[in-house]
Amino acid sequence: MHIESYKTDVTSKEDASFIVVLLQFIISDCIMNFDLENNNHILRIETNRDIKEMVYGVFNKQGFYCQKI
Repeated sequence: MHIESYKTDVTSKEDASFIVVLLQFIISDCIMNFDLENNNHILRIETNRDIKEMVYGVFNKQGFYCQKI
């Protein structure tokens, strides 16, 4: 497994929790968490496959920004 990191514009714990729930529904075999203390509001996902497009889709559909770093 490897860790993918995403820079986001999610700032509240409530929004972060909501995004994680949505992502876990679509990508159930991954471990994910937000680092909202970081200036870039980093989402880290431990995965063994390419999930970038699925992550982008969830963020865009909910009106949030994310970029893989």
